[in-house]
Amino acid sequence: MTRDELLRATVRVVAEEGLPRLTLDAVARAAGVSKGGLLYHFPTKEALIRALIETFIAEWDRAMAREYARDPEPEKPGRWLRAYVRASFAEVDPNESLTLGLGQGDLASFLAALAVNPELLGLIQTAYDRWHRLLVSDGVDEVTATAVRFAADGIYFAEGFGLAPPVGRQRQQVCDLILAWSAAPGRTGTEMAGA
Repeated sequence: MTRDELLRATVRVVAEEGLPRLTLDAVARAAGVSKGGLLYHFPTKEALIRALIETFIAEWDRAMAREYARDPEPEKPGRWLRAYVRASFAEVDPNESLTLGLGQGDLASFLAALAVNPELLGLIQTAYDRWHRLLVSDGVDEVTATAVRFAADGIYFAEGFGLAPPVGRQRQQVCDLILAWSAAPGRTGTEMAGA
C-alpha cells in the first residue's frame, strides 16, 4: 500500500464521516490494510492530517505552475496573479488530486483541524505567505494583488462550505471578472478604491 493510497483512504473517511470521526483504525479499514501497515507510514493521526495539508500545498503549487505555464499573455504583468485566479476556478479531476477537489464540508473539516492545531495552521500560513509574495512579484501592486487573491479565495471557500457558490455560466463569468480586476492598466488598487 502506497502513501498516496493511504491518503486517498483518509480523504474518503473524512468525506463520508467527517474529520471528528477520523481515526487511524477507520483509515486502515478504508484502505484495507492493518493498522500496523498504516502506522508504518503515519504513526499518529496528526501525522496523517499533516501529510494531507502538505499534499494540498504541493497540489496547489502544481496547479498554479500549470496555470502560469498556460497563461495566454505571458508578457503581461500579473502572470502569477492570473495563475492563482485560474487555479482557484479550475475544475479538479479527483483522479489527479487528493485534496484540491474536496467536497462541501470536507474543506470545513480540514480548516477546523487547522484552527485547533497551531503547528498545522502554520504550514498553511507559510504557504500563503509564499504564494502572496509570488502574486506581488510580477508587476501588479500589492493592494490589487491582495484584493484579487481574496476574491479568488472566495470561490474555494464558497464551494467548500456550500455558501451559495456560483454555478454554470455564472461561475465562469465571476472568474473572468476577477481576472479583469487583476489587469486594471495603470491604476493601483488604492486608486481604484478611491475612484
